[in-house]
Amino acid sequence: MGVFNRLLRRGAARADFRELDIEAAQKIVQDYRIFLETCAPLPGRVADVSELPHSKNRIKDAFSVCITAIRDPALTEHLKHGYLMLSAWQVGVGTKTLGPDFTQLDLDIDPLELAHQIQQQSAPMEKWSPVIKADQAQLTSELDALGVHFDCP
Repeated sequence: MGVFNRLLRRGAARADFRELDIEAAQKIVQDYRIFLETCAPLPGRVADVSELPHSKNRIKDAFSVCITAIRDPALTEHLKHGYLMLSAWQVGVGTKTLGPDFTQLDLDIDPLELAHQIQQQSAPMEKWSPVIKADQAQLTSELDALGVHFDCP
């Protein structure tokens, strides 16, 4: 297990890390995929990590097992994006998803009122945007450690 931990850059600090076999990892990734289809925050929004179907670390572990075991470039591409989407869930957000929700805006109201509503909905993101950005950088670094790289445009 020491080699596995070094490969995944995981140490004793990961209290909830339990070795996953490929079948268990695939089940967790599948649960997360189904969850994303119905519960993912819209782009630009953040939700509490407690909403995830498994702990964030457990999902990350499952992705790591699948990426290292499967090594299919097309599947890895999907896994990479799902892994990075984990940044939309953070600790301490609370029970309400935060950020602008354009699906709930009445576009027929006065434009100044509409702008005010968007500004009010966007205000909490001043706190969460840097947190999400730092998490995305960490997730990208973890993928890089697994040998999953990003093409520069």
